[in-house]
Amino acid sequence: MRSKFILLFTVILITLIALVGCTENSETGSENPSGDTKNRESSKSGHDSTGTKVYVNNRDAGDIQVIDSSTNEVLDTINVGENPTYNEIGPNGKYVYVVNSKSEDVSIIDAKTNKVVKTIPVGKTPKGVNFMPDGKWVFVVNEGEGTVTAIETKSMEKKATIRVGENPHNGVAGRDSSKFYVTNTGSNSVSVIDVASKKVINTIKGIKGAPHNINITPDGNTLLVTLTKNGELGVIDLNEGEMTSTITVGTGHHVVDITADGKYAYVGNIGSDFVSVVDISKQKEIKQIIVGMGPHGVTVSKDGKTVYVAVTSKDQVAVINREKNEVVKRIDVDTLPFFVSTLENLSLKYLE
Repeated sequence: MRSKFILLFTVILITLIALVGCTENSETGSENPSGDTKNRESSKSGHDSTGTKVYVNNRDAGDIQVIDSSTNEVLDTINVGENPTYNEIGPNGKYVYVVNSKSEDVSIIDAKTNKVVKTIPVGKTPKGVNFMPDGKWVFVVNEGEGTVTAIETKSMEKKATIRVGENPHNGVAGRDSSKFYVTNTGSNSVSVIDVASKKVINTIKGIKGAPHNINITPDGNTLLVTLTKNGELGVIDLNEGEMTSTITVGTGHHVVDITADGKYAYVGNIGSDFVSVVDISKQKEIKQIIVGMGPHGVTVSKDGKTVYVAVTSKDQVAVINREKNEVVKRIDVDTLPFFVSTLENLSLKYLE
């Protein structure tokens, strides 16, 4: 009798364990039966990324594609205006501003829904788009008319047009949001705009070599400017108010981004097949990373572990592991990827 009781108890116990296991599997399995279904479904919807969102301007396709850095897969494709060249994410991470050079307007994308919520006409042939760190203003550089359009982010309205030099291309904000620096490719200079008054208060001259794109070091003391005619990176000392040296990089380079610690710069050389790695303190190129012909947009992730590169000739985004400084992944995107930014990287980085 005792043995029968033990046997019956054992059967009941096994049955209960099995039922509990089935219940748990059904509860978790409805969302994640294979351990990653939730992520895959999110990738399809495009509105829930488990990793950093990487935004890629595909100039000739007229769209922006959103990549999840945790899976290196395209989450979403967002149609914008004609020939989108640059994009920038506001400091609060809510909106992505996309410059459409041919349709001469700016598409504003809600970063949560990946939907265009407003389109703002700007000047002729707009290129660079850049936020102030405090998030109050965004400036758009109009290459075709020598002006900068100031947009108030709260109202999403144009508030001023600022005359600068010849063929301005891009800009970068000072760290305290009080100044904005604009490269004038046609006049070999950098205009310094006072953000409060929306007026040019100084012009840094003698930036020979067609200054194109620009970035600022984390300490706010130095500008790095791409000199497209010379295959160099110009170093502007803001305390001295002049270009003090140059660094040899690749041909026809268009892009420069700086690591958060301020030690290294990554430069996209669109006339070559590599990205230059520059030691800023040594003012020297220390490595060339082969990515394929025409690297343009370059951005360093906030944690400093990854660099994303838009490779124009391959219609791909190359993913570089910074520890190894080599390409570890290639992501197929639409036609002529031009610029790359990341939602988590709200530092200042600008190119073409």
